[in-house]
Amino acid sequence: MTHRPLVGITTLFAIGIFTNYLVGIPSFIVLPAIFLTIIVYTFLLIFYSRQNAAGPVRSGVLTFLILIFLTGILYHHFRFNPNPDNNIANIISTEKILIHLRGVVVSQPIDKFVPGLPLASVVKHRKKMSNFLLRVEAVECTSRSETARHTTTRTTYLEDFVRESKLREWRNVSGVIKVSVYPTKQEEITLAGKWHYLSDELSYGDKVELKGKISMPSTSRNPGQFDYKNYLKKQKPRIDAVASVLSANNIKVLTEGNGNYFFTFVYSLKKQLNAVIERHVKERSIPLVSSILLGDREKVPVNLMDGFLQTGTIHFLAISGLHVGILVISLHYLLRLFRLNTRLLAIIIILVVFLYAVVTGMKPPIIRAGIMVAVYYGTFIINRRWDLPNSIAAAVFIILLINPSDLFNVGFQLSVLAVLGIIYCSDRLENFFWKSTLLVENLQAKEERNEPWFLFKIYCRKAFCVSVGAWIGVMPLIAYYFHIVTPLAVFLNILIFPLVWLILVGGFIVLIAGMVFPILVAPFAWLISYSEIMLKSLILLFSTYLKTFFYTSTPSWIWIIFYYLIVIFFILRERLKIKLAYVIVATLVISNVFVFSGFLGHRQDCLKFTCFDVRHGASFFIQFPGGKNMLFDTGTMSNYDVGKFAVTPFLRQKGIKKIDTVVISHEHDDHCNGIPSILKRFKVDNVFVNKFFLQSGNKIELLKLFNEAKVRTGLVAGGLEIKGYEPAKVTVLNPPDRDTLRFNGFPIENLSINDSSSVLLIDYKGYRILLCADIGERGIETLLSQPNKLAGRRGKDSLDADVIQIPHHGGYIVNTEDLVKSARPKYAIISGSAKDISPSTIETCQKHGVGLFKTHEDGAVTFTIDEDSIKVSKFIRQAMPEADSLRRISASASGEN
Repeated sequence: MTHRPLVGITTLFAIGIFTNYLVGIPSFIVLPAIFLTIIVYTFLLIFYSRQNAAGPVRSGVLTFLILIFLTGILYHHFRFNPNPDNNIANIISTEKILIHLRGVVVSQPIDKFVPGLPLASVVKHRKKMSNFLLRVEAVECTSRSETARHTTTRTTYLEDFVRESKLREWRNVSGVIKVSVYPTKQEEITLAGKWHYLSDELSYGDKVELKGKISMPSTSRNPGQFDYKNYLKKQKPRIDAVASVLSANNIKVLTEGNGNYFFTFVYSLKKQLNAVIERHVKERSIPLVSSILLGDREKVPVNLMDGFLQTGTIHFLAISGLHVGILVISLHYLLRLFRLNTRLLAIIIILVVFLYAVVTGMKPPIIRAGIMVAVYYGTFIINRRWDLPNSIAAAVFIILLINPSDLFNVGFQLSVLAVLGIIYCSDRLENFFWKSTLLVENLQAKEERNEPWFLFKIYCRKAFCVSVGAWIGVMPLIAYYFHIVTPLAVFLNILIFPLVWLILVGGFIVLIAGMVFPILVAPFAWLISYSEIMLKSLILLFSTYLKTFFYTSTPSWIWIIFYYLIVIFFILRERLKIKLAYVIVATLVISNVFVFSGFLGHRQDCLKFTCFDVRHGASFFIQFPGGKNMLFDTGTMSNYDVGKFAVTPFLRQKGIKKIDTVVISHEHDDHCNGIPSILKRFKVDNVFVNKFFLQSGNKIELLKLFNEAKVRTGLVAGGLEIKGYEPAKVTVLNPPDRDTLRFNGFPIENLSINDSSSVLLIDYKGYRILLCADIGERGIETLLSQPNKLAGRRGKDSLDADVIQIPHHGGYIVNTEDLVKSARPKYAIISGSAKDISPSTIETCQKHGVGLFKTHEDGAVTFTIDEDSIKVSKFIRQAMPEADSLRRISASASGEN
């Protein structure tokens, strides 16, 4: 503590933040504790001073550490106190509503391309879009008397007061929202061949008025799913809502120059730097070069971003210590040519690094690297000795002061652990593996050590040890957050680093010379363009064809803690006199537990049926006793990959690496456009479709994917049974065999795609689950015409199901009530959004005493069936009552607190 005080201070401050995050200790408890601690310290100081004892030193250190811990709790609490009454988050919901807003742009708009889903039959997305942050100042609304005439549902209320009211006025609001602007089809035509959409029309500091749809950010609605709302809440500045605007014409600039002068300069400089890159670098190399130099990762195509992640080289795209190190070394030797004194050189480097950190977005990794550089060169200014652990602690402490939630930021955690791994592991690894070689090299003559081959060997060895050290530091967290392990990343980093170095050094020269002497840029622009092409080719080669990674289930925190304990024992083994053999044995044990725990599987003696919340879409996962499983449909109507972002995290969390059977009910996108992501990430044994799925030919690409993944594909029809799930029984009820219908003279063309959906009946221990997919009126008629084959406990005239999926997302079907009356279920589940569900469907369930669950309200719903009962659990347990939410909106709109 006395030699490295910042290490202890930062550690206790971070523990305090973490404690408040977990427990949420109220300030009325923390504040008295702080005052009490100060009083106790003062009392001890007076007491021991009279006794002339050494107690005050020990007591002072302990009291000071307690104060730091309590300060961390209090600081995190006050930084994330509830929103003020007029915050925009208090007058909106998760449903999108049309609204008029005024506010100031507080970030430079970023243009990027939005990828579509691979199986989209119709293009429902815009290829290009822009994002920016808006500090909201006012919202257009109506007076209280006018408000009272509107309907009582939350969404209709807000849409009505914006669209229909004539007595409009602006009310002051606060908060920051993330705005996404999409071009119309006509605008897309005019934008063809252009890089920019909104970034040329809108700038930081512009006061604008916009019309768009606004909502609360989506929270986690399925087990293991990413919590986007929580992520935005932890940003600096905190983002309270998201808005989408169709067409730049719905944004009107009122005034300019309403921002901070410093950030106006910074964003203007970054815009000029991007213009230099676009002017001189080859067009296809612009996104990756811009990402590596300036941190604009939004421009990088998704497939290439996935490639960097899968090869374990994603850190090259995150502006961090590598980029700052190359900048500092290059600038240091350049300034040495001008024979500057050490202090002036240090000041210039610190200022340049600070400016680079601000231009690249002030993310935690660059802040950490920048502070370490400032501390290092600051020692030359004040003539003090530099201490590495203290500089790391100072960087972490300042980052947490700026935004305490960065403690939970993945980039921050990986950055700090990578640096610690490099510092404390790389030299030890080199001494461990090349101890005799290092001894020989120290005895060699200076001329021999300057030979090219000798320097190349040194580079490979040092790069290998540094890469291994960083990999050791971050591997468990990468497996935890991204469910991927990249063992060959150690060797790829050695291969890729020279190309990144060329891009960075050449890029810095291009950025500087391009603004001053553009004529000198050409050779360096050529160098970084072709370096980028080689880099991209290597990444795609290794990620696509050589498979340098494997997916894994989510490791437990206990395993992660044991892992880092073993690493610490390895680092301290000489000081603690721990035998290396013990460390190796412990490493092998923990590795075996991690690797083979996934192969052992998770056996259970019950059946679990999970309905995911995918809004207007469907995805169901069934876990059978004995470890077998089945996926029934996975898709959504929105441009959102539910296979990647909803189903996959759930399966990783459950430790599932293989899917035994996938059943696709029919060809519509909202039931199958997430399947490609499942095939990419999991081994799938069997896929079943029906003959009607093949008739339109719209899903030929999906069938090709089955073939490429070497998945066995089969056909199902009504009356067949899917074997292999005993003691459970899986029966196909619909559709009837297509060829049989044609032979019997049935007009097949009259059977819609929805009515030809595959319907499954799952029977386990006498309990039944009926999955109806999207069948309509005719499909229900077909289903009800075969009760004798399906009779259950309630007799031969009953379809008999305990849990039923309401067909077609709960929409209106004339004979839905007939289906419910026949099945007489105890529970019903609707997979769809609020606007999909017909009031008559809800009335039918209520009339017949059916417990109804709706994914748009309850999130994912899981039914657990054993011999004795059916248990139901909802992922989202509570929702705000509509009446309460309406009163809150009315009070905010009328200006009342």
